[in-house]
Amino acid sequence: MTLTIFITDNCCACKRVQKQVTDLVKDNLNIKLQIENIKDFSDKNLLIVPALYIEDELYAYGDINEKKLLKKIQSKENIHIK
Repeated sequence: MTLTIFITDNCCACKRVQKQVTDLVKDNLNIKLQIENIKDFSDKNLLIVPALYIEDELYAYGDINEKKLLKKIQSKENIHIK
């Protein structure tokens, strides 16, 4: 499974979400995390960052609710995350 976070420079919420998601998935080899700067992806038409995609499907904008994210990941991949 791939999680992608789209961020921008000088964004406090982006840094917060990046750390939060990185910490959530760091011990799980089944999840690949990609961090992308929105300026490199003008074709995505994203206006709000951070934006979290799960398997190329938009999951959320802004801050992330960890419990809901874990449930979504587990339901998609039927895996257990510590």
